[in-house]
Amino acid sequence: MGEFDVIIIGSGLGGLICANILSKEGMKVCVLEMDKRIGGTLQSFAKEGVLFNTGLNYTESLSEGEVLYRYFNFLGLMDDLNIQRLDLDAFDKISLGEDEIEYPFAQGHENFIERMSEFFPKERANLQKYFTEMGEVCNAFPYYNLESDNYSLQSLGKQQSVSEFLRRTTPDRKLQKVLAGMNSLYAGVEGQTPMYIHSLINYSFIKSAWRLVNGSSQLALLLAKGIKANGGVIRTEASVVALEGEKNTIHRVRLESGEYVHAKQVISNAHPAATIELLSENMVRKVYRNRILSLENSIGMFSLYLVLKKDRLDQFNYNYHHFPNSNVWGTQYSAENWPEHFMLYSPANLKGGEYANGLTVISYMNFSEISQWQNTTRESRPQAYYDFKDQKAEILLKAVEERFPGIHKHIKSVYSSTPLSYRDYTGTPNGSAYGIKKDAENPMLSLVTPKSRVNNLLFTGQNLNMHGILGVTIGAVMTCQELLGSDYLINKIRKY
Repeated sequence: MGEFDVIIIGSGLGGLICANILSKEGMKVCVLEMDKRIGGTLQSFAKEGVLFNTGLNYTESLSEGEVLYRYFNFLGLMDDLNIQRLDLDAFDKISLGEDEIEYPFAQGHENFIERMSEFFPKERANLQKYFTEMGEVCNAFPYYNLESDNYSLQSLGKQQSVSEFLRRTTPDRKLQKVLAGMNSLYAGVEGQTPMYIHSLINYSFIKSAWRLVNGSSQLALLLAKGIKANGGVIRTEASVVALEGEKNTIHRVRLESGEYVHAKQVISNAHPAATIELLSENMVRKVYRNRILSLENSIGMFSLYLVLKKDRLDQFNYNYHHFPNSNVWGTQYSAENWPEHFMLYSPANLKGGEYANGLTVISYMNFSEISQWQNTTRESRPQAYYDFKDQKAEILLKAVEERFPGIHKHIKSVYSSTPLSYRDYTGTPNGSAYGIKKDAENPMLSLVTPKSRVNNLLFTGQNLNMHGILGVTIGAVMTCQELLGSDYLINKIRKY
């Protein structure tokens, strides 16, 4: 294939954004994707004509002038992206145990406080403090505030955990739980997840909340279109099996087919641990290798994809988070209490009209529950694995039915996936939903910077600063700046 300026391993969001930016800057770029399709967790798939998303359920801050809008506008995406704004007065609804109240997360600073204060009238001042403190954290974060010149990650230091932050914000225990109710968007762990993760998610969604109509794969396709228009190359079914070189420098990339691809620079959108394992042992110091390989990953998800009977269930324009036992920290569930949490939503589909044609339900799942099948592949799972999935699906559907009596009669077909499915499609160790787990006690220890300890190897993707569409976008820009220079690229983005 000849020599490239940059090889990018993996066509997830981070890899595609890097390829888009660098090819636009005139670099000769090649994206190598192990799967048949590009996109990673941006992929959408159809079951009985109903479109479901693999991982991107909804996104944030896409109103004109907001942070993600400005990044996407710079990338040339906004004119063609098919999006729908979620309900202004309740883009997310939170419910706890047998409490019949559905607590709303509304869009917009004042609207959020006004709507939540209806249920917690004595907490208006604390809700204001909550929003203000989250904004201060976000605007001090690298590349969130595009007008700031302070982009140091060192300011993270020791942080409060989310749970500590919420206890300090309000004495009302129910409000603490409600404000933590969106933690399935970051796999929050009580006493461990840093407050900045919660802030970046909740603050950005309160700004504005959106979903992609007719599937999240459109985002991958638009980015790929730009890459190809800039002369970039995207290869699917091109699994990388080794990064070969010497003297701390990669000289060539070996594919499973036996082919070699050469480039001056390599960017890996794969998990850092999976990337390090592609290097020969003499390429990096043992202490660095061991540190990356020992990083703990966040929990995975069990997902249900429900095809609904035609014209039976009204479409709804919000996401629902329910905690059957009122335990909002469901990552630490026990098997007998599962599910401690589920998130339910209806994918936005133009063909659905006034009725929903499908539902997605997700709940946490530890890899230990399926580890006995970890050496199997999509094509070789034993029947016991499918029996396990059916049992889990039945338990989760029972929890949904208890919260929404009668919903079962609207369901036509049930499909499911586990962290094993996620692992095989994305290459993420143990099917982790949000990559490396962050620790409030020492955020810097669990942080992976774009620069690796190999001279010409950079990282991108959800394992850097933060996950999610906004976090990965910011991370990709930080990766590109290692090659383009910080002032040069950020000054371009500031114009949008």
